[in-house]
Amino acid sequence: MTQWKVDPDAVKAIMVNVAADQGELGAALSEDGFQGVLDALVWGRDLTACVSTAVNAVFTDQSANLQNIGNRINAGIIGVSNAAIAFQNSQEDMCDSFQAELLLSAETGDFTYFADNGYQE
Repeated sequence: MTQWKVDPDAVKAIMVNVAADQGELGAALSEDGFQGVLDALVWGRDLTACVSTAVNAVFTDQSANLQNIGNRINAGIIGVSNAAIAFQNSQEDMCDSFQAELLLSAETGDFTYFADNGYQE
């Protein structure tokens, strides 16, 4: 890759949307929500008991998977957000370095730094 193009505002907007979607997913997959499904199956007593038992078994089996999904979403939000921050900070650091070299080359007349490290097409 020869060029990076990161729009921090766009990254932030995407991460805000992902966090909001994660919140909706978490609300939909809450323990209370699952309990509501199980409670709703109680109406049939003996007739639907096997259904609530089966649904409860599925919920129990999948709880670790749902937790892993949530963990991966959180890790993605944190990782991407921090990568964007690091990119922006490095851009500022590079800018500061070039400005310092600009002042030095203006004083000394030595433009070697720019020949070695400057932007070239």
